Amino acid sequence: MADILERLDLDAIADPGDKILECEFFLGLASIEMDRARFRWLVSAYLNAVYSYFETTALYASVSFTDPQTGDPIEDGEAVERLRAYVRVFQNEKKPYYVKTAGLHPIIARLYEVRKAAIHHFPLAIMAAGPNLPEDFHLGNMRDEGEPLLALCREALAVVKQVQAEINA
Repeated sequence: MADILERLDLDAIADPGDKILECEFFLGLASIEMDRARFRWLVSAYLNAVYSYFETTALYASVSFTDPQTGDPIEDGEAVERLRAYVRVFQNEKKPYYVKTAGLHPIIARLYEVRKAAIHHFPLAIMAAGPNLPEDFHLGNMRDEGEPLLALCREALAVVKQVQAEINA
């Protein structure tokens, strides 16, 4: 045990709030990026950071404690319930460390949908809907039907912070 503690680099272990900082990082860069391709890449990274926030938060909540008798993981019921107002949480009974989420809150569900399409189908379609870039970068490829992407991303970040505040309460 002493050998493990001696070799362990505690600075290498990310703080639980790191995922929110990651979301803020990519959104901050996207908020000033006027090049369409770079904007697309930053938004894609942001979408993955938000998705990862919910996946890792659900995993931590699902295996927060350990049964002292069996060593089996035990969920933090309050944290899981708070999360379930925003995402569906699916835990594999045979593999308790395998947890998946699906968007439930309208903004988070939309973000999951956009991310899934960008990851599994085609890169994000980004249009310049006006001269005020990057604010006028819209999701989509049909004029007058695009969705302001930075606004959606900012709304999602507000939801992420709200979820974390509720879990921390």
